[in-house]
Amino acid sequence: MIVVSSARLVRETVSVLMESAPGHVDVDRLERELRAVGGVRAVRDLHVWTITSGFEALSAHVAIEPGTPPLRVLRELRALVRERFAIEHTTIEVDEEPRDAGCRPGS
Repeated sequence: MIVVSSARLVRETVSVLMESAPGHVDVDRLERELRAVGGVRAVRDLHVWTITSGFEALSAHVAIEPGTPPLRVLRELRALVRERFAIEHTTIEVDEEPRDAGCRPGS
């Protein structure tokens, strides 16, 4: 019993130290859902990691369509991350991307 508990503790500690994505978060699905928010053109530099046991964080850069209200998008993104992925600590940078920036919608 001690060996099993110790192995679990070591595995969790290494995961935190390596800033690994939490096991309960499907990062690919998270990115797809962020891209599906209205007005979002692209999600870049998406990082999800565990700061300490049970405390996850997310950072991302999100490009939005010209004319899209950035505060609305930011609120929707934060709510989505909190409600569907149980991540409370987020840093999301939202920038309007010019139409000629060479970015395909959703890319």
